[in-house]
Amino acid sequence: MSIVYRTPESKEEFEEYFDFRWEALRKPIDLARGSEQDEFEDTAFHIAAFYSEIIIGVGRLHSEPNNTARIRYMAVDNSFQKQGIGSHMLKELEKFAAVKKIQICWLYARQETINFYQKNGYEIKGENKSELSEIKHKRMEKRLV
Repeated sequence: MSIVYRTPESKEEFEEYFDFRWEALRKPIDLARGSEQDEFEDTAFHIAAFYSEIIIGVGRLHSEPNNTARIRYMAVDNSFQKQGIGSHMLKELEKFAAVKKIQICWLYARQETINFYQKNGYEIKGENKSELSEIKHKRMEKRLV
């Protein structure tokens, strides 16, 4: 299986990227289209996993103050999970962060993803409720340096 990891390049690829985000992360919890994007899209680093030119995974990182960066919108198509795709995308986001001298990456993880992030070196740092729904999350961090 040949998977390519890269930033979406064209308007059409970004549309597919955002559609995937909505389908995987927002639609299942009854959130409207548009909730899959925020004010950081233009300045963030985006990663997608492409299989036969179809997006099967997405993730994003945006810089924050004090040499930190937040990872958001991580998802892998259900039929491709447990094959290392999410871990590979996470490593790509972390490599980009390291180049930018980011020291800590952090995120809010849904309950069902906590083990995945722990296996990738993230530690639980606290509790949080989603800004958009009643879903509880754990704040998780990883020191890169």
